[in-house]
Amino acid sequence: MNRHHLLTFLAAPLLASSAVTPAFAAPAAAPPAAASCELVATGEGGDTSYTLVLEGFAPNQSVTINGPRTSRPIQIGAEGSLQQDNARYGRYSVSFKETGSGSGQGNRIGCLTPPRQKQDHGGGKQGKVQVTQVSVTTLSKSGTAVDCSKPNKAEFDGKISGTGKGDVPYFWTFASSSDPIETGKAHFDPGIQSVSLFKAVDLPPTVNGDPQSGFVTLHVPSANLTARSDQVTFTCAKP
Repeated sequence: MNRHHLLTFLAAPLLASSAVTPAFAAPAAAPPAAASCELVATGEGGDTSYTLVLEGFAPNQSVTINGPRTSRPIQIGAEGSLQQDNARYGRYSVSFKETGSGSGQGNRIGCLTPPRQKQDHGGGKQGKVQVTQVSVTTLSKSGTAVDCSKPNKAEFDGKISGTGKGDVPYFWTFASSSDPIETGKAHFDPGIQSVSLFKAVDLPPTVNGDPQSGFVTLHVPSANLTARSDQVTFTCAKP
């Protein structure tokens, strides 16, 4: 082998090595985030609902959600995540094929499930409000001198105490009558512990100098609770 052929032979491996070096030096692509699924309890004030949250999937990936009374295919969003509101409580899993794999290997992951939120169906509850107490305070002062030939107003302050969110129906009665003189609903939101209910009633006119007198009662039927005010008595002013 002459000198020229020897140099060419020795240079060939070096050229081949130089040609493939960039391929080995290229940085590897970052692996995708691990896919995850979780059932999350949402809502407040006793209004519990559930949301199914999927994250870490490939953008626009096709998956199948398996859960209570359901098995449906769905497509993940462009950001690799999906949120399904108002999901039925229970065990869920997600089936999908691994992307970027020639074999198209199937995968299945289970979804984290929180303990089920218990609803209190005990007594004293209207809707989602737990009524704890009913009371009435007499605001008008007994002994006040008035013109008894005319109706005069007596004032009271009712209070319904409770926790939760919703409306609590109530009604007022006057003196010994069982007929409601007013009905309504006390609205509760989370953080509200009591609702005040101002009530003014007319004490009917009297004759022969008899004092005007009366009381009111606040009724909350859903809690089977009532509260009666103190009796207020007005004296008749001398003409």
